Amino acid sequence: MKSRHLLLGVGAVVAAYLGGSYLLKLKRLSAELETETKASIHHVSLSGIELTISVKLKNPSGGSINVKQPFVKMTYGGKTIASSQVKDVNISIPKFSEVNLEPIKIQLGFLSLGTTVPALIKEYRETGKLNLIVHTITTINDNFPYTKTDNITLGGGKPA
Repeated sequence: MKSRHLLLGVGAVVAAYLGGSYLLKLKRLSAELETETKASIHHVSLSGIELTISVKLKNPSGGSINVKQPFVKMTYGGKTIASSQVKDVNISIPKFSEVNLEPIKIQLGFLSLGTTVPALIKEYRETGKLNLIVHTITTINDNFPYTKTDNITLGGGKPA
């Protein structure tokens, strides 16, 4: 009976140690994973602007990792103006490598922008630029959340 309790105790300590080291490894991977997010104006029409978002995932660590397809959200003045679709797709990034994802297309309608963030339309008319905050959100190895925020300026800088 005593040896059984001893084995259970040892098993619990080993499980806690392995679980803790796994979580520390995930935390380190989250700190090391790098995303490079670029946005560009793909097309401008009378109805709005179509943006292309390119995401590159970089893994500088010695272990391969899996991440979910990143969710990209664009904000201006604290308000969400557009976001990508949520996809349950795993992307494997081998050790010491990088992966370019398929470009994400996002449509920004002038009418919806004019009602939700009129300051953005005014800024674009005055400067020819869009200054946006882009949040890239994903999960590493189905367990550890990862978020990166980038400030991105779109446009050529000529008044529209």
